[in-house]
Amino acid sequence: MELKDLDRLVEKYAREGYQQIRVKAGELEIEVTKSLGTPNGTGQSPAPATSADNLEVSVKSPMVGVVHLASDLKVGQTVTAGQELGQIESMKLFNPLTSPVAGQLTAVLVADDTAVEFEQPLFTVRKDR
Repeated sequence: MELKDLDRLVEKYAREGYQQIRVKAGELEIEVTKSLGTPNGTGQSPAPATSADNLEVSVKSPMVGVVHLASDLKVGQTVTAGQELGQIESMKLFNPLTSPVAGQLTAVLVADDTAVEFEQPLFTVRKDR
């Protein structure tokens, strides 16, 4: 498979709305994950899911990869909006996982150095009132 063939394939799937494509041709295997950007194109993570009482926020993985938790991360600690909770390693690139809100970290739902899927819940944060 030539590079131009791969480009055409990725473009086709992007037009169809796919967020991820994995191609295997012989010994070559390539996975491309499209980052879900915000409408303004900033490339930030999708909006966090919140519970019915609107106090618990679920922080989900923005992509497929391996999660690396921040070394000082502990359940019960206070976090600030934008604070890095860890990183997702995908295709040898490290992408930050940040808290979308200020509050208290109530759960870490994955172990360090674990493979995660797109939209998989990773943390829950109880928002400050």
